[in-house]
Amino acid sequence: MGSRGDDVRRIQRALGVTADGIFGPVTRQAVVDFQRSNGLGVDGIVGPQTWNRLF
Repeated sequence: MGSRGDDVRRIQRALGVTADGIFGPVTRQAVVDFQRSNGLGVDGIVGPQTWNRLF
């Protein structure tokens, strides 16, 4: 958590959460939910597998 910027906004838009550019608790939970629903390792981090599934 704590990352900021355009990449975070892109992730937020893909996850359907408010795109404020701040990777906070709401974005982290959306990542966890996305990972769970897509059979990925659940860690709340947008690593290579999560990134590739998002985009």
